[in-house]
Amino acid sequence: MWIRSELKERGKITFKRFYWKSVIVCFICLLLTGGLGSSVTNRISDSYDSNMNNIYDTYSDDEYYDSDDEYYYDGDFEQEILDFEDAAIGFFTSGFFFLFLGISIVIMIVGFIIKLLIIYPIEIGKNNFFMGIREEEKTLDSLIFIYKSGQLKNTIFTMFMKGLFQFLWSLLFVIPGIIKAYEYRMIPYILSENPEISRERVFEISKKMMMGNKWNTFVLDLSFLGWEILSGLTIGILGIFYVNPYVQSTNAELYAYLREDALRNGYVSSSELIGF
Repeated sequence: MWIRSELKERGKITFKRFYWKSVIVCFICLLLTGGLGSSVTNRISDSYDSNMNNIYDTYSDDEYYDSDDEYYYDGDFEQEILDFEDAAIGFFTSGFFFLFLGISIVIMIVGFIIKLLIIYPIEIGKNNFFMGIREEEKTLDSLIFIYKSGQLKNTIFTMFMKGLFQFLWSLLFVIPGIIKAYEYRMIPYILSENPEISRERVFEISKKMMMGNKWNTFVLDLSFLGWEILSGLTIGILGIFYVNPYVQSTNAELYAYLREDALRNGYVSSSELIGF
């Protein structure tokens, strides 16, 4: 059985050997997964706020305040409710609403395409990099090795199905979704080692690797909580220069252990896990 402290120590040693490359790889992934997501969220929020402000501005402050700026009630309560309902109906039937809806749909579609064509392949490339530096120095183009492998379509499809299954399981309450997330945890690592493996086989291997390891992996994730809090207190600076590469390198050590265990127990062959 693997020991959490040993994995973290080996992970720390590994990323420090290739410190700046590890930092750059994690920073690129952070920009893609965090920066783009925040940008999309902010655009939707700004669009919504702008439209709501336009509706609010159609009402004059004079309806509610006298010359001395003292609040007074103008009309009965039922009339106020009706006015509010009219304003809401006006918004949802106005061009602003359909413009907002259209922009939101376009942003979601673009975000989905970016996730399929960029974020998924880069995530797998990141895993390939951190697994590779355990043995030798790797170049930064490890991030884009999927594009060179000729297996982009298979990889994207497998990662899409992983995300879809996790989402569907999460609809059955939170706990089943979390359990499945850990069951599928090694899929991006398996693909980073051999992107030619079929979707069904990748899911099967990951499930067997994580059998009996889900809880300990969950505890491993929790052990980084203190570092994540410190990273937040430094506005993410500590995360960029230490925590993120530390976490990724430790996760690579976890996969390395589970990989060797799988080969030793015979439920995966060396022709499937071909190395880095």
